[in-house]
Amino acid sequence: MRLLITGIRGFVGRHLAQRGSTLGWEIQGTSRLPAPPIPLLNGQQAKLGSWAPESCFGPDLILEEFQPDAVVHLAAESFAGANGLGSDSLWKANFDGTRALLDSVLHHAPKSLVVFGSTGLVYGAPLFAGAKSKESDPLCPPNAYAASKSCADLLCQLAFSNAGLRVIRARPFNHIGPGQSEKFAVSSFARQFAAMKRGLMEPILRTGNLGSFRDFTDVRDIVRGYTDLIQNGEPGEAYNMGSGVATSMDTVVNHLCEMSGLRPEIIADPSLFRRSDPLVLLANSDKIQIRTGWVPKYDIVSTIRDLWTDWMTRSETELITPLTINR
Repeated sequence: MRLLITGIRGFVGRHLAQRGSTLGWEIQGTSRLPAPPIPLLNGQQAKLGSWAPESCFGPDLILEEFQPDAVVHLAAESFAGANGLGSDSLWKANFDGTRALLDSVLHHAPKSLVVFGSTGLVYGAPLFAGAKSKESDPLCPPNAYAASKSCADLLCQLAFSNAGLRVIRARPFNHIGPGQSEKFAVSSFARQFAAMKRGLMEPILRTGNLGSFRDFTDVRDIVRGYTDLIQNGEPGEAYNMGSGVATSMDTVVNHLCEMSGLRPEIIADPSLFRRSDPLVLLANSDKIQIRTGWVPKYDIVSTIRDLWTDWMTRSETELITPLTINR
């Protein structure tokens, strides 16, 4: 199996490359800037090619030379800002970049399976309290990031139905784990606790809305879902990936308190609140479970502990740079 991962240097891309290598697959990736190969778990390396998704062109040469059996498209801009319609760079990366990639696959590697990394945010708030979003629910994106992904998601379906490309749309809900950027809330909390524990900042935790509930899944389970879809997914279909369990942000903070032995002062920062954020996001993942047998293996406490441990090993510079939380 030859697997091309766009955005291989990102949070999910790095984990997916390692997962693919354990399966004995040949891995190649793209990144915005030229970079050395990525070491893999099996002692091999993932070669990197330069491709910026916001450019007007797809990775033609990479596809033509590598001829992948599968492409997982993860290259995207995920920091949408607080509100509004989103930046030009957001739409160019997430929508135009997806269009350019699909066109490039169509002309240079038309037999490749494409797995598009969408998001569970495309559904917005559930239809009623406690409902789990399923693939047949209407798309109702609550922010610019989700809107750009929704449009790209629909474009992928068009590529299947009108152009004959073998495209699968993966819709992972919130995923966390070691290596995640501090721009995301749970990782930001873990970083702040690590900085406090090491005496690098005052015991004050800056947060957004701790009353919101999210469906958290370990990134290592999510990338296993991607490889399961490559092996057994049905082209033309969309598949949710999530735990099906709602965890409050307040519960996440309490877990970190117990792990660190700290009880910091908590300050709710209005700048970190998102006006359009749903109170609850929850996945119905029956479809992928029935099709591939995929189920999450990591529990939320183990995942938070691994994320906390990861931040405790980071350099002081990484722990004290200014915070910018996404969601």
